[in-house]
Amino acid sequence: KVKDKDESSFLDIEGLGFEMSKCKYPLHMIDFETCMVAIPFNKGQRPYEQIAFQFSHHVIHKDGTIEHANEYINSTPGVHPNFEFVRALKDALGTKGSIFRYSNHENTVLCQIREQLLDSEESDKDDLIEFIETITNKKSGRKVLWEGKRNMIDLCDMVKKYYYSPYTNGSNSIKYVLPAILNESQLIKEKYSKPIYGKDCEISSKNFDKHIWISTTPSGKVINPYKTLPPVFEKWDFDDLEKVMSDDDIANGGAALTAYAMMQFTHMSDEEREKVRSALLRYCELDTFAMVMIWEHWNNLVNEHEQDEAA
Repeated sequence: KVKDKDESSFLDIEGLGFEMSKCKYPLHMIDFETCMVAIPFNKGQRPYEQIAFQFSHHVIHKDGTIEHANEYINSTPGVHPNFEFVRALKDALGTKGSIFRYSNHENTVLCQIREQLLDSEESDKDDLIEFIETITNKKSGRKVLWEGKRNMIDLCDMVKKYYYSPYTNGSNSIKYVLPAILNESQLIKEKYSKPIYGKDCEISSKNFDKHIWISTTPSGKVINPYKTLPPVFEKWDFDDLEKVMSDDDIANGGAALTAYAMMQFTHMSDEEREKVRSALLRYCELDTFAMVMIWEHWNNLVNEHEQDEAA
């Protein structure tokens, strides 16, 4: 399509529909924020040891109800969050429904925390390890060490296999896929151009109040929702920070990592710390809500296709 300058989207509707039909409700959308630093924040940690300090969790129920069901964040200096993070995630996900991540990051992080648990003296470490093995997979070369019965489904992998839009500029990052889908879907545009998202709204939220996700430029192009959120630090939003960092290995998590590191090392007032914490919660919530909107768009297309086939 790029060679032919074909600006239309591609969707393998039958392949996508088959994959989606295997999923079980409720659908859980999760996203982690993590960091690995050379100089550990906590005593007893190794250089570049994984730290999982935040997650967001949206749920899509079978009747179409959507809710921002859970979140976790550690912003307290000197507290190693990993095991409490897994406990909170275990409680959030329950025992029913398919779990979605975007890319392999969440699987990698949980496998790394499993190794930390093996070396720990946590009283519930066996339960936490069992939970991790239930929702992850692990290979050693070609050998499969385990694949959980609720192994997380990679939404990014589904994008790569079944969907292409020129609006993404060749990127599979959710920060590019989301605005591409919003520019294509009239249904999603109409739905989220109304204040239906927030506390005591049709779609519940923990960090927004009557929020309108869809706004457009004078030419009618949808403004990337990530660009509409307030900055994490004064004069620096997520996009600014990531441009400064720019390296590919931190391009999609650099701002959150920086914010967490500043809360660990920098003397902050309670007011400043709460401002950064609130900004992190909003950005992470958008990451999982972006997954919800992608699913909604695909589900609408699959349903329309099935109705056309039946007719």
